[in-house]
Amino acid sequence: MPISFSRLAIALGIASIILLPFAYASSGDRNPTFQHCLRGCAATYCDPSQPPIAFYLRLFGWTCAENCAYHCSHSFTDKIGPGSRYHQFYGKWAFYRLGPFQEPFSIIMSLGNLLVNLQGVSAVRRRIRSENKLRKWLVSLGFVQVNTWIWSAVFHARDKPWTERLDYFSATLTIAFTLLYSIIRILHFQTPLYTSRFLLPACVAVALLVLSHFKYILSFPLGQFPYGYHTMFNLCLGLIHNLLWVLWSFSFRFPYPTLRFGRFLSLSFPYPYPPHNPYKNPSPKESSTPAVLVGLTTLAMSLELWDFAPLFRVIDAHSLWHTATIPLTMGWWHFLMADALELEGSLMGQGGMGVGLLEEPIGRRRGGGPLERDADMPMTPTFQELDSGRVKLTSSSPSPGTRMRISPKSSEFK
Repeated sequence: MPISFSRLAIALGIASIILLPFAYASSGDRNPTFQHCLRGCAATYCDPSQPPIAFYLRLFGWTCAENCAYHCSHSFTDKIGPGSRYHQFYGKWAFYRLGPFQEPFSIIMSLGNLLVNLQGVSAVRRRIRSENKLRKWLVSLGFVQVNTWIWSAVFHARDKPWTERLDYFSATLTIAFTLLYSIIRILHFQTPLYTSRFLLPACVAVALLVLSHFKYILSFPLGQFPYGYHTMFNLCLGLIHNLLWVLWSFSFRFPYPTLRFGRFLSLSFPYPYPPHNPYKNPSPKESSTPAVLVGLTTLAMSLELWDFAPLFRVIDAHSLWHTATIPLTMGWWHFLMADALELEGSLMGQGGMGVGLLEEPIGRRRGGGPLERDADMPMTPTFQELDSGRVKLTSSSPSPGTRMRISPKSSEFK
């Protein structure tokens, strides 16, 4: 799924410049005119003797008081003259709802992100063999993000304290899981062929960090939320994730020094595709993709900082952020799949050529079994073929952390 990242960057930049003048930070719920409207609406329509609000509103949890606040916020906004600033009400802009749904455009964009991640999971299952140990991590990452976008759609449909918490908690899970994947992938705690002893400690550390964050937030009563702390926590996780992938991309162009501590301890940045030295070998075409995606994501996040009154009372900065994440997510899925295949091929001595690259493989058996091969398409041998001794690895370099023994009848990793 090729994406023109340069066009996306230009579009996001132009949108940010155009929308910046609309940025305001104000609140209208304390305005006397708004309060007068609320009191009049409540006295007229919320008296027990009056008919209840529409059934479809009550079905989705709307109360008469909330319905009055909705209509009064729009009545107040209608009277704002040209050039005057818009106001927020209870921390939100005045959006036109669609039926009972408060922010329809954000809902649509959330569902768009959900669909992209479902397509990503499907593509991983089609293109990456079940023997590749990164496959299950990518599938899990996809479902974590699907959960996040479900609760994002629910929150934008009905802004309640409990939907807000589920939305924010799910977003934190996605950020934490993407960070965990970047750690285990870049540091080779998990590769397509083997599992490092550091994998479990890394998972436990990230899990404890997230659980402690959730525990702190849950110490606040429902209806109160430490927005500043929550934002800073997620920002720190995201910055570490971004830094790791930028360093990974730059490692193909700049040799990183080895840090030595005494005679027995040294630290060096891992090779992206061992055993090949990235600085001395040709770079794969996807080597710069993570750095580009990190830059575009940072640019898109500026929409969150430049909050502005919704255009046509439908599209605001947050919904545009959700719009931008759709092509960005497509780009990440494209890279992560290509990276998992390239790493598998590199470790197995095939240079990553043709490992599961066919979008619709011929003769694929259910459960990720062997594939029929095109004679002109070099393919990495399956683990069953290696075990049977029918083929041998073309590289004499064993996979990191393994010792290889090849005999005329068998080939096995120890």
